[in-house]
Amino acid sequence: MGKLLMLADDFTGAGDAGVQMTKNGIEAHIIFDTDEIDPEKSYVIDTESRNIPAEEAYTKVKSILQSMNPYPYEYYYKKIDSTLRGNLKAEMTAAKEVLKPDLIVFNPANPDSNRMVVDGTLMMNGVRITETEIMKDPLCLVTEDNLEKLMKKEMEEPVVHFSLNEVRNQTMDVGQAKIVTFDVLENSDLNVVVEYILSLKKKVLWVGSAGMANALVKTMRVQYPVLALVGSISETSRMQVRVAQEAGAKVVEMNIAELLRGGDIQKAAREAIELLHYGQDVVVVTAREHEDYLEAVKVGKEKGMSRTAVAKYAQSRIGELSALILKEAKVCGCFLTGGDTAISVNNYNHAHGAKLVEEVLPIIALIQLDGGDYPGLPCIVKGGSIGDREALAKSIVYFKERM
Repeated sequence: MGKLLMLADDFTGAGDAGVQMTKNGIEAHIIFDTDEIDPEKSYVIDTESRNIPAEEAYTKVKSILQSMNPYPYEYYYKKIDSTLRGNLKAEMTAAKEVLKPDLIVFNPANPDSNRMVVDGTLMMNGVRITETEIMKDPLCLVTEDNLEKLMKKEMEEPVVHFSLNEVRNQTMDVGQAKIVTFDVLENSDLNVVVEYILSLKKKVLWVGSAGMANALVKTMRVQYPVLALVGSISETSRMQVRVAQEAGAKVVEMNIAELLRGGDIQKAAREAIELLHYGQDVVVVTAREHEDYLEAVKVGKEKGMSRTAVAKYAQSRIGELSALILKEAKVCGCFLTGGDTAISVNNYNHAHGAKLVEEVLPIIALIQLDGGDYPGLPCIVKGGSIGDREALAKSIVYFKERM
């Protein structure tokens, strides 16, 4: 993942921008000057330039960016107010002169805060910005809320605006434009445009609110899949697996009866590894249905094993399987159902314990493995009969958003 440099014109904006980084796994540092920069870190610089004269804002932003020139950043983001307040022209001009981007992508939309762009016009709670009460702010000088018109007027560069239809049908074309604006109704619209712009491999200056910042950080982050190991045979666990499967996870069965008959555990390992390599979330189960469990008990009985012995055998093999999979596939976290499953995974991966991090869902905890082959590996652990039907699906989403 490349390093990211953000500039915000006030402290709350710096916090809004920075939290998009931290919630997507990037360590963010808010600073007020550039005296002690660590070239290996990403930063949010608070320029405190929103309510000062435009000439001062221009000079301040330009000076800060010039001082950062020795440090290579892959991504540059200018955080602005989601209602267009501030010294937009001055600060964007300063950034353009120093960074010399191939393209400026401008969008202050943030659907989570009811800021949308409809037919090119920025709206707040369904009302265009120039008609909202916020325009009574004596420090606010917003006279244009159509993004394309605003950029043409302020930056005097060729502008292209993508309509909602172009965004959602993915028929966008930058052409010879130097500035891009676009319609946004949902976060997914931001995601689509960010992915498209990144695919162009251009040097981009991103200018927007926390909404586009979040889309950018999520897209630039390497996203690894989740591995779930479900050793429980409870109906609750089976329901959770079905819901996760409906949400897109792939289910791999480690058939215990087959293994008891001399089957090869490598079969399930290879299937899981291949799916994980393709970026698919994988749920390994020891029994898809209750009948699978009964078949394992039957085979075990034929071999002189009690139900308890069969259960212990299954837990041991799922731990062994976890080690085979983790050796070959990178994951952002593991979901472990059943206390015996968690212990077996711990043992087979040589961890000597775990650090309790937080409660993800009621009675469902996030831990990090201590020591062993994968120190710090995040794992969500729960009892077999714990949680509602969406517990596994929600945990997968948690991993994707936080790890």
